[in-house]
Amino acid sequence: MVKASEIPLEIVLEERIRGSKLMVHFRWVFIALLVLLLAMQYFTGYKSESLHAILLIGFYALCNILIAAGLKRNYDPAWSRYGGAAIDTGIIAFHLFYLANSFDQIAVTAAATTFLYPVMILLYTFRLDQRLLVFITLFSIFSFNIVYFYHYFGNPDAFQVSLSLSPSSHIFKSSYLLFIGFLCIYLQHSLKRLIIKQMNESRRNLDAEIELSLAQQKNAHTEELIRQEKELNKQLAREIFERKEAETALAQSREQLHSIISNQLGVTYRCNNDANWSMQFISHQIEKISGYPASDIIGNSKMSYMDIIHPDDREDVVRQVNNGISMKMPFEVIYRITHASGKTVWVQENGRGIFDKDEKLLWIDGVIIDINEKMETEKAYHESEIRFHELTDFLPQTIYELDLAGNIVFVNRAGVELFGEGVRKPDGKVSALQFFIPEDKERMVSNLRDKLQGKGKLFNEYTAICADGRHCPVIIYSSPIIRDGKVTGFRGIIVEISELKRVEEDLRYAKEELETLNMNLEKAVDQRTAELTEANTQLLRLQKENLQSQFDVLKQQVNPHFLFNSLNVLISLIKLEPNLAETFTERLAKVYRYVLENRDENLVPVKTEMDFLRAYVFLIDTRFQGKVIIKIEFDEEKENRLILPLSLQLLIENAIKHNVFSTKSPLTIRLFIDDNGYLNVVNNLQVREKHIASTGIGLNNISSRYSLICDKAPVFEQSQHEFIAKIPLLHA
Repeated sequence: MVKASEIPLEIVLEERIRGSKLMVHFRWVFIALLVLLLAMQYFTGYKSESLHAILLIGFYALCNILIAAGLKRNYDPAWSRYGGAAIDTGIIAFHLFYLANSFDQIAVTAAATTFLYPVMILLYTFRLDQRLLVFITLFSIFSFNIVYFYHYFGNPDAFQVSLSLSPSSHIFKSSYLLFIGFLCIYLQHSLKRLIIKQMNESRRNLDAEIELSLAQQKNAHTEELIRQEKELNKQLAREIFERKEAETALAQSREQLHSIISNQLGVTYRCNNDANWSMQFISHQIEKISGYPASDIIGNSKMSYMDIIHPDDREDVVRQVNNGISMKMPFEVIYRITHASGKTVWVQENGRGIFDKDEKLLWIDGVIIDINEKMETEKAYHESEIRFHELTDFLPQTIYELDLAGNIVFVNRAGVELFGEGVRKPDGKVSALQFFIPEDKERMVSNLRDKLQGKGKLFNEYTAICADGRHCPVIIYSSPIIRDGKVTGFRGIIVEISELKRVEEDLRYAKEELETLNMNLEKAVDQRTAELTEANTQLLRLQKENLQSQFDVLKQQVNPHFLFNSLNVLISLIKLEPNLAETFTERLAKVYRYVLENRDENLVPVKTEMDFLRAYVFLIDTRFQGKVIIKIEFDEEKENRLILPLSLQLLIENAIKHNVFSTKSPLTIRLFIDDNGYLNVVNNLQVREKHIASTGIGLNNISSRYSLICDKAPVFEQSQHEFIAKIPLLHA
């Protein structure tokens, strides 16, 4: 229960504020009464007695305005409360003093005037501030006596003519004021006890209501449990009766499920939700991919599937899987595993998290496919390419670029073969909308508008009109083209998915057939064994997601951002400066050749990295025309230490991505080696207001790679005007 001295502070403060506001209103009433009284005195002939109080009333009104302004902002400090009390009492005392001194000595003990002291003390009772109440009581008695005895000792004879003016009568009045003060203090104490009593009574009523509600809920819950127990007993009796027939059907289902899993091309798994990714189940195909039998991975406390993932890829794999699970979407990861023989094998994993009804992660289901041969083929293909424009013509997907009006600015050879040349408008431009059925055009325009606002999906599906007149389903990946901070058009990739649609139809038909065959089995098997009987359908869904994931891999083979930025520069150079365009293409090929040759290397010589960097700097200079200045302030020919491959290119791209620059305010990037053996990459800070989306390859990637090969770590610092990246140089 709440004690008398334990009224919550917020209630005390609220009551004090309310009391202060009440005093403000009283002062205005008092001032109005004084003005009315003075007006009456003035017009009845007491002009001199009335005019003396004009200045006093004005000062009193000004003080009340200041106190009211503070209370509107809940500003009520102790000095303001005590100052207000002193002003209220002082005004009365000064009024008595001035009247007695200038007009009539009886004013010092006039009952009509001294009545204001008790009223003032009573009003301060409601402010719940005992010290303030004691202060105004004592200050009232003190000021009342000071005024009286000042006049009494000045003319004692004048105060003996009447009993009401005598010292004994004045002492009685002072005692009366003291009595009123003690009475108000007791009244304030009683008011506090009343507040506490009401609070305790409200709390007891609330506790009683809560106990009653809990009792009702407990009774209702008990009745529900009894009802559920009866239902479960009935259900258990039915289960026992049907058990034998269900066991036969389950045996057939398990045999069919095992047959389907054995014929899968990939590795099917179910993974627990723990830090080591321990496997509940993994199919025997894992031995063909990794060299480890499934029995070594399932239930082995010394080895888990995480242990065979390549150390350089583990962190990125965990991040991508966790991102997919957190968004409750299927995930796709491409990474390397270490074969039992020691060689490296590229795999593609497609999976998704399985959640219960409370959205709690139960486990992870997925398929792992060996794509090592595919990755090797892609590497050989890219190494054979020399010129960037020729690379786009050999891609099987359509690569395009549109202006803001939807007209085609660029399309590669695959696009021309799939869609044809199209019909040109009077201005000579070709609209991209003519290559799609009318039903999709409005939706395409709406999706492009969403892209301009940063909304919409990564890709959309439409029905295209091919050059031979047939209609084919396609998926279009698109993104805005941003140049000099402005959107100038769209670029993207178009992939025909006719074959994928056919496979989906076959899978849908197979699913319907399988559901028909298992209809009787599903009726017989209870909820506890439903997950096993639905495994066939689950595996078919995994096959579908696997095909979709393979398609997504083909879609992501090209980095649209860097590819199309480079194409933009190259196309403009071909028209204006053919010789420079040829040099640009050679340097671009050199950059890609270096990326493909060294992306799997842990360390490369500084001279090798700088040879690549000079080619990359040429691309930067050509692209930004003096807006980005890169200064190399050390002799790389004499430097024989080692560095992470592509680390300098990542740092320069990072500086360009996160800063704005122009011809007048270029971005300056300096490279030099300090006395501690660190290669410094320093750029001036001109931070963008809105950052572009991160690619996931940046400072954390560099730090993680260094932590795996040495004890030295890179240092990243930011001062008021510069960003400094320090990369350690290592000895061979």
